[in-house]
Amino acid sequence: MISLTNEIPKLNLPLAEVVKINCTYESYKDIALFWTQDGTSAVISMLDGNMVIYNAGADMDELREFIAIISPQSVFSDADTLTALFGVDFHRVCVMKTEQKFVCDNLSDTASSKEIYELLDVDGLDLPPYEYFAVDFCHRLNHGQLKYYAIKGKCAAVGICDGQAVVVNGIASHKKGMGTQALAGLLSQYDLPCIAVCEENIKPFYLKNNFIHSYYAGYWRKTP
Repeated sequence: MISLTNEIPKLNLPLAEVVKINCTYESYKDIALFWTQDGTSAVISMLDGNMVIYNAGADMDELREFIAIISPQSVFSDADTLTALFGVDFHRVCVMKTEQKFVCDNLSDTASSKEIYELLDVDGLDLPPYEYFAVDFCHRLNHGQLKYYAIKGKCAAVGICDGQAVVVNGIASHKKGMGTQALAGLLSQYDLPCIAVCEENIKPFYLKNNFIHSYYAGYWRKTP
């Protein structure tokens, strides 16, 4: 049975969906919604219509009915779960992972949310409107869930962390070679497993930087 909850089970797994759920809980548990199915068979979060599902043996028929009733704007989960729920009607992405310790000799510039947004606003990154980005960026930053690395006019990388793993939440380079510096600059601030969710054509960038392909995930979006 899927039940609304105010307290999610502790999930210490280096999975993109787990980090996203944990970070949403830590930063937004007063306004986000959370559900569990039979304790830990599935853990679900939803914030501003965006749902994230961690599947650990969920009853897919019940989960499918639940989604139809709740009617989220989008669902993020692993690709097997999304396939069981929606067939092929979702956007598949790669989940890359590394446990390497990164080092960066160049300090980040101090940048505003607007400057970070403008650096990340490139083809291939699906950014929300700036007003939403700024509120979320500052809220997570103030709650210790987000860090960034930026060189003004050249590159930026943003990551969220639940204390167990880091998810690269956006990276962009405006000068050749600066993407690697942005990645190293961000991840040098952590000593934790690091995860990146990326398009298939970006996979070689992460392989070059000592990530391995971990699994496929995806985004399902409600059609108008």
